[in-house]
Amino acid sequence: MLTDFFNGIYSVVASLTFETALYICWGAFALVFVCATLLTIFNSGVRAANKRPYLAFVNIFTAVTFALALTERELDFSVLVAAVFWCAGYLTYGLIVLLSRRKTRAAQNVAMPEFPPPALHFKSSAAPANANVRTEHALSVTEKLLSKELGRGDRQEAERIKSFLSFMQAKGSLTPEDNERLNDNFNTLLKLMAKYKM
Repeated sequence: MLTDFFNGIYSVVASLTFETALYICWGAFALVFVCATLLTIFNSGVRAANKRPYLAFVNIFTAVTFALALTERELDFSVLVAAVFWCAGYLTYGLIVLLSRRKTRAAQNVAMPEFPPPALHFKSSAAPANANVRTEHALSVTEKLLSKELGRGDRQEAERIKSFLSFMQAKGSLTPEDNERLNDNFNTLLKLMAKYKM
């Protein structure tokens, strides 16, 4: 029974022309691409996920394209067709990654508070003592932030802010330029807090 089933499948595949088999293969890949694109746009879990499985699909369909071409044509032609398909597949991968990053960036911008909370807002006219109090508070917030699971770039940014705040705290007396730099670092810290829901 099982042998008849596989024999039936083989006879159907064997009856297909080269062009038809190639169109079926490419049509299946197009379906995978459309599904991956729609999921990337509308599903935040897929958007944040690693896109390497899609690359695996590109490589699998490239191998199938090469095998199909090799059954009917010469090696040079088969390599050319597979190479063209592989390049097209990697372009679709780049498009999916680009969509993923743009959507993620847009979601982060929507989630950002328009005005920083008063607890961390720092005016350049504030007295040095007040600046030290706020710097201490910002340092404690940065420590809490670093205890979370941060992305590599965000962790580096948080560590940079911590080093800068420690330096400003040790410095004591701040210039107007120092105050401006503190404001910039506070704003960056606020964005990280909003991103990690602190």
